Amino acid sequence: MIAAVRRQPVLVLIVIGYLALALIYSLATPLFEASDELWHYPMVKYVADHDFGLPVQDPANPGPWRQEGGQPPLYYYLGALLTRWIDTSDMDAVRRINPHADIGVIVPDGNVNMVVHNAQRESFPWRGTVLAMRLVRFLSVLLGLGTVLLTYSLGRELFPTTPAIALAAATFTAFNPMFLFISAVINNDNLSTLLASALLVLIVRLIRRWDNPPPPRTYVWLGLLAGLGMLAKYQIGFLLPLIALTLLAIALHTRDWRPFVLGGVISGGLTILIAGWWYWRNYDLYGDATGINVFLDIVGRRAVPADLRQLWTERETFMMAFWGFFGGVNVPMRDGVYMLFNLLAGLGVLGLLLALAREAVLRVRTRTCPANRSLYAARALAVIWPVVVFVSLILWTRQTWASQGRLWFSAIAALNVWLAAGLAAWAPRVPRIQTLNLSVAAGVFAVIAAAQPFTTIRPAYRLDRDATWPFATLQGGPYQAACFCEPDAAGEALCLAYQRVEGTLHPGETLYLAPTMTVEAPLSRDWSVFVHLVNEDGTIEAQRDIYPGGGLIATSDLAEGDSWNNRLAVSIPPTVYAPQTLDVYLGFYDLHTFERMIPAGHDADPLTDRLWLGRVTLEPPPGAFPNPVNADFGGKLVLRGYEVTRRALSPGETTTITLYWEARERLTTDYVISVQIIDPDPARLIKAAQLDAPPSPPTTAWTPGTSIAETRALTIAKDAPPGRYRLLVRVYPAGDPAATLRVRGGAGAQSVDYVWLSWMQVKAP
Repeated sequence: MIAAVRRQPVLVLIVIGYLALALIYSLATPLFEASDELWHYPMVKYVADHDFGLPVQDPANPGPWRQEGGQPPLYYYLGALLTRWIDTSDMDAVRRINPHADIGVIVPDGNVNMVVHNAQRESFPWRGTVLAMRLVRFLSVLLGLGTVLLTYSLGRELFPTTPAIALAAATFTAFNPMFLFISAVINNDNLSTLLASALLVLIVRLIRRWDNPPPPRTYVWLGLLAGLGMLAKYQIGFLLPLIALTLLAIALHTRDWRPFVLGGVISGGLTILIAGWWYWRNYDLYGDATGINVFLDIVGRRAVPADLRQLWTERETFMMAFWGFFGGVNVPMRDGVYMLFNLLAGLGVLGLLLALAREAVLRVRTRTCPANRSLYAARALAVIWPVVVFVSLILWTRQTWASQGRLWFSAIAALNVWLAAGLAAWAPRVPRIQTLNLSVAAGVFAVIAAAQPFTTIRPAYRLDRDATWPFATLQGGPYQAACFCEPDAAGEALCLAYQRVEGTLHPGETLYLAPTMTVEAPLSRDWSVFVHLVNEDGTIEAQRDIYPGGGLIATSDLAEGDSWNNRLAVSIPPTVYAPQTLDVYLGFYDLHTFERMIPAGHDADPLTDRLWLGRVTLEPPPGAFPNPVNADFGGKLVLRGYEVTRRALSPGETTTITLYWEARERLTTDYVISVQIIDPDPARLIKAAQLDAPPSPPTTAWTPGTSIAETRALTIAKDAPPGRYRLLVRVYPAGDPAATLRVRGGAGAQSVDYVWLSWMQVKAP
C-alpha cells in the first residue's frame, strides 16, 4: 500500500485530504458526542486501569461501559496500551451525563448532547481524560486511513485495467461523512473495518492468483488477520466461511489438496490460538461463546422482533446513518444531502445492472465464457461479502434497535469499489467520460464531507443565547417576569421573562416556548427545567424535561449575569384526549432529589412550586371518529378512534371506554381485545384496571371496512395506588394471549404489540 501511495499522486491527495478532514471532525466533535463513545471510552479506561483485565458483564450493574464490556477486546487493548500512563481519574468530571439527552431522536429544541461540556476543562493543552481520549481518537484516524488504502488496493485487484475506479472508490471511503465521523472518534468499528477490509483484499488476491498455490506465509497472514479480526468484532466471523471457500476453490482449481488442508490447518489454528480464549471465556462466564445474550440484556431488545415490513420502514434512517447521522444518531445533515448521496448510489446500481446486461448479451452472442475466470471469481467474492454483512445486520436488527447503516462499514471497501464501477459503467468505452463521471462524484463527496463539521456538527453543540423560534408561536402580549430561588437559599437565583401562552393546538402538534432566563446569583445544583400541560383533573397530558439551553447548560456552571433565550418544544402525544383545556406550567427540579426551585411572582403556584405560563385549548383533529388513532393491528384490525367518559377516578369507580374499529379483511380468527389502565413506567407497570374480552359481535362476523363501536366498562381496583396512568389496548387470538398482534408504526418507528391512548388519573380515596 505504501508503494502504491508513492506511485499515485492522486492517492497522495486523497490520503492528505482524509487525514486533514478526519482531524477536523475529531476536533469539531465534542468528547463523548459520538455513537457509543459514551461507553467505548470507559471500556478503554477500565482495561488500562486493571492491567488489561476485562469486566464481567452484569445486566443488573452494567457499569459505565455498559454493553461495550461484552465486545471483543482488541480495540480496547490498543487504546489502553496507548493511554495507560495517563491519570484519567477525572473521567466523571469530563463525562457529565446529560440525563435528558434525546439519543436517537431528532427534536426541535436541541438536546442532542449526551454530556454537558466544560470548555475550560476540554481546551488545549489537553490533560487527563481529555488527553487520553484525543490519543485514542487519533489511533482511530490512523485505522480509518488503513481502510482508505485497502479500498484502493481492492479496486486495483478487481479492476486492474481501470485505475480510476480504485481511486474513486478510495475517495468515496475517505470522504464519506459518516466514515470520517466514526474514524474521528473512539469506536471499535474502526479496527474491525480495517481488519475486515484487509482480509477481503487478501482472499481476493488469493483467488486472482489461484493458478499457483500460495506459500505458507500467506496462510499465516490469513490466520493472523482472522484471529485479530475475531478479537475485534464478532461480525468478522462471517468472513471465515469465505476464507474456507477461497482455499477450497484454489485446491480444486490446482488439483492440489494442500491449499485447503494445509491452509485450513495453519490459518484456522492461528485464528483459534489468537482469539479462542475470548470465546471460551464467554462460554465459561455466560454459557454463550459470543456473550450476545448478555449484550442484549444490557443494550435492550425490541419489544416485538422486527419483521421485514418493519425493517423496510427503517430504510431511510439506515441510509442516513450510512452517509452521515452524527452525535448520538440525532444530528442529521440537510435532507438534500441525503437525496444527492442516494441519487449517486442509485446511478451506481443502475450502472452495474447495465454492465451485467451488456456482459450477458456479449457472452450469448459470442458463445464464449470469460477468459479470466479468476477475476470474475474475485469479483463474486466482493459481492458476496457486502450481502453477507447486510443479511447479518437484518438478523441483528430484528432483535435490537440497530438500524444504522454505519454497521455496514465492515464491507465499505467492496461497496465503494462497486459504486465506482457502477458510475464508470455508464461510459464503458470512453475513458475520458468515465473519469469525468467519477471525478464529479468524488468532488461531491469531498465538498459535502468538508462542510459538515462547520455546518452541521459544531452548530449542534453551540449555545445560541439569542435563539428564537423562526415562526409564529402561541406566545404573545407583554412580557411577564418571575424569579426562582433554590430551596436552601434566601435570595433569587434565576429569573425569567416570558409571554403569556394562549391559543389552540391539536394532538400530535408541538407547543413552542422561548422564555429568557437570567442568573441573579450562582446556583449550587444542576437544575432541570420542566414544562407540564395539565388538564382540569390535574393530569399531566404532555411534558418536556430538559437541561436549560437545549441541554447544553449545567446550572452549577453559570455565573451571575449569564442570560439566554431558552427554547422549549413540548410535543403533545397524537392519541391524547380532546377536546380539553390545558394549563401550561414551568418549573425547575433536581433530578437526584426531586426537590423543586421555589418560584416568586403573581403567576407562581405555591402548592406545586411551578410557574403558570398560560392556557391552551386542545381541539380534536378533523375526522369521522373521535380522538383518531388509526392504529394498524397486524394488518387485521384498525383502531380508528376512541372515547372515555371519565379520566380521573378514585379506586372502586368505573369509566366507560368506547373503541371504534374496522376490519381490514374478512377474519377467520376470533380476537380478544385487552383494555388496561396501567402505569406506563417500565420499572413499575402497575395495573389499575384490566378487561380482556372478545367484542360483540365477534371479529369473525365483522364486515371489512365497516366501523364497529365496541364499549366496555373498567373499574379501578380498590388497592390501586394514586397516580398517573394510561389507557392501553392490545389484541390477541382467543386462547393465545401471548400471540398479540403487532401494531405497525410509522416510518422508522418501532413495532410494538399495543397502543397507548388517553392519560388517566387515579385519585386518592
